[in-house]
Amino acid sequence: MSMIPWIPGIFRHVLSPPGMDPEAPAGSRRQWYINDHCIFVDAADRLHWFGITNPYPDDGNLYGTGSHRHIGHAVAEHPFGPWTAKQHAFALPAGTTENVGACFVVEWKSEYRMIYGYNTGFHFARSRDLEDWQPMPGSGVLDLGQGTRDPCVLPLDDGTYLLYGAAGHAGRSAVVLASSRDLERWNPEPPALLSDVEIAWGALESPFVFRRGDEYYLFVNFSHRQYEETLVFHSRDPRQFDWNSPLCTLFAHAAELFNWRGQTYITHCGIEDRHWSDIGAPYGLWMATLDWAEKQ
Repeated sequence: MSMIPWIPGIFRHVLSPPGMDPEAPAGSRRQWYINDHCIFVDAADRLHWFGITNPYPDDGNLYGTGSHRHIGHAVAEHPFGPWTAKQHAFALPAGTTENVGACFVVEWKSEYRMIYGYNTGFHFARSRDLEDWQPMPGSGVLDLGQGTRDPCVLPLDDGTYLLYGAAGHAGRSAVVLASSRDLERWNPEPPALLSDVEIAWGALESPFVFRRGDEYYLFVNFSHRQYEETLVFHSRDPRQFDWNSPLCTLFAHAAELFNWRGQTYITHCGIEDRHWSDIGAPYGLWMATLDWAEKQ
């Protein structure tokens, strides 16, 4: 029987955007934001946040060339903090016309791999210590459809890794899919979720697949209908989810789930946090516990 995820409490603000200088004079202080990200739990149960963090651009173009220059890094001993900002995993120079974007980190043998990208396909990097990241030479760009972005990786019991992303497929918004045995050579597969939204780029964002026993739950942001609308789909096959059978909806943007010491947690953030500035809500990363209820 499928279970329905729900949030029993509230989201708590846990991390301000890394890179923003709280000591800068108020008149010169630039507001930063946090957007798509991942949470990695290391062997010592220490939590690592990696994700988009940038200052709001002066020209107001949130998604223009050179507007996404940083993948930040922060660590904590508990999901609700305190979180400590570390050196950025990636920081492109000011004035660049390139972008880096959403990322996902996976342990691979004696090192770590990062998949990241910004609308033009996925790139790959490696690290020995989760702090010093270097692009993988010769890895190329993995293009899974128009506007490929927002990776999520799910390991299967047979040694296969499934890579999900948001992209356009056959003129519709989709959660696209590829598989690999070594995190280097990827085989494109049919979309894991194909919507009926005739927008090839942008309607669906930030897919995340969470395994619970033999059940798989796909969380995907329908942000172009409502910025904090996350649809949840259920399947016993991690390669196939039915657009016509959503399980429920949660309030979150770019949500990530992770287990830590027997409890499941869910995150929320967003480049459009400015929607909440009138009520004084802080910018950055938010966290809540997540529980499961039987479907009636």
